[in-house]
Amino acid sequence: MAENKKYNKFGSLQLNADDIMKWNEELPENAFEPASSEEKENFIQDRKSVSYWKDAWRRLRKNTVAMVALGIIILLTIFAFVGPMIVPYTYKQQIRGSEALGLSHYSLEDKQAIHAYIEEHTGTGVLSPDEAVEQARAEAEASGKKLSRVEEARIRAQASVNADNTQAEEETITESQAAKELGLKKKPFGYSDKELERKAAGEKVFPHIFGTDDQGRDIMVRVMVGTRVSITVGICAALLVLVIGALYGSISGYCGGVVDTVMQRIVEIIYSIPEMLIILLLSATLKPALEQFQNSGNGIFQKLVTILGPNLISMFIAFGLLYWVTMSRIIRGQILQLKQQEYVTAARALGAKGGRIIRRHLLPNCIGQIVTTTFLQIPSAIFLESFLSFVGVGVSAPLTSLGSMCSEALSGLNTYPYRLFIPAVILSLMILSLNLFGDGLRDALDPRLKK
Repeated sequence: MAENKKYNKFGSLQLNADDIMKWNEELPENAFEPASSEEKENFIQDRKSVSYWKDAWRRLRKNTVAMVALGIIILLTIFAFVGPMIVPYTYKQQIRGSEALGLSHYSLEDKQAIHAYIEEHTGTGVLSPDEAVEQARAEAEASGKKLSRVEEARIRAQASVNADNTQAEEETITESQAAKELGLKKKPFGYSDKELERKAAGEKVFPHIFGTDDQGRDIMVRVMVGTRVSITVGICAALLVLVIGALYGSISGYCGGVVDTVMQRIVEIIYSIPEMLIILLLSATLKPALEQFQNSGNGIFQKLVTILGPNLISMFIAFGLLYWVTMSRIIRGQILQLKQQEYVTAARALGAKGGRIIRRHLLPNCIGQIVTTTFLQIPSAIFLESFLSFVGVGVSAPLTSLGSMCSEALSGLNTYPYRLFIPAVILSLMILSLNLFGDGLRDALDPRLKK
């Protein structure tokens, strides 16, 4: 018979005496003996302290998408900054005899033979109705006869039938089929005829992997330089946003009151200004002054202005005037929360001035938001530069960018579609990778998302 136990009522906090006695019976004999020194040392294990950045890197490494995006960013950076040092061509060098080379192409002699083969095998025995009638009339006159209208109608009908029957055959003979019949092969990686002769003579010739444009410029080098321009513009814009936005937002949030109100009204006014209009106006206004500055000498700054051009300089000015407002609002919101903390009150009690409190206590505690916002500003600046270059108000020739290369490729889209696809894919991949890594960086640097 099962042993009957008396349990307390539901919800009672009183312990059951039978359970307590059972616990005592199950305890080992040495349960109340003093712990040894070894047991005391192993009871609480000392762990190595982890800093904020090490902890953020640990969480970032667990984000597979962010790490893949980081790898793509590193590869594109190497492609943009190291690649032009390896390729012997420059982005503005015109290679005579290598105009309009494809990824792999036929030589000029091969193309002439292919076109002759196509014309020969698609045009034999196929006459239009008028040509068939004229030919029959000539043959009849040569024999002293004359064609009747019925015979001419019959010849016209027969010529129409022949043309319809051979139309499909004419369309099926492609350049590749003609080359196969002639035993011709494409040249690898866009070598020109002169470069193949030099290669056969033992000279080192670097292939045009992405082909060349209509002016004989290597497309791969131009893509590398265009990627470099996009990355440089994005980083410079992000640094301008970081310096101006962090300084403006921290002052506004720390001072508060009337100062904060006035500064935020200025931010709202800047928000309402379209950046495209500012860039176009600055470009038109600065162009005469910059051209005069270029002609004033041959120094470093004159060369830099010549390379960048008025449009790109106007873009940097617009970044400094307009693009920092989002960063300033984020920093202001963080400062408004942090300035109420006890360590800020203690610093004020010790006589620390506002500048020191912002520099030593407030901004270091906003480092996560600062880094994330700065990094996410890079793809936005890259997209703006590429769009302006695409519409013709970005970088100035002969300097190139991914946007200007896409614009130039539109005219030959049907013939050379890869000229558009290559820079467009690299631009899309770069912006996507920067956004994905920025999201992962935000998750890693946010202390509230710790696991």
